[in-house]
Amino acid sequence: MKAKTALRFVEWTSLPLLLLAWLLVISGYGLTSEAARNVSLGLLTFSRSQPIHLSRLVKLGFVFLLVLHTYAGTEVLAKKVEKTGHQRLAALIEYSVLAFLIYVGWIAVNGEFGG
Repeated sequence: MKAKTALRFVEWTSLPLLLLAWLLVISGYGLTSEAARNVSLGLLTFSRSQPIHLSRLVKLGFVFLLVLHTYAGTEVLAKKVEKTGHQRLAALIEYSVLAFLIYVGWIAVNGEFGG
């Protein structure tokens, strides 16, 4: 992946990733505390928090964006490390993070769909 393309992925996934993370945290907090209603300006009640927090679409969307964002960010980092003349270190970083992200994706899919 080219550095410009990777940087675009990082930029385009940041805001949706932040919003989904906020939604998961607030909806999880809404399952355990009435204060979430105040934080969400009265929009998030217990009965609304449960389907949001347990939604496969929200959780898998978060994991997909997280994996894409992390991989693209690692590509940007690897390109910068390569420019300093450390090609092996860049490859080590890139492949280590890729292996970790494959593992995270596998855990997320198996956690949601069983198997």
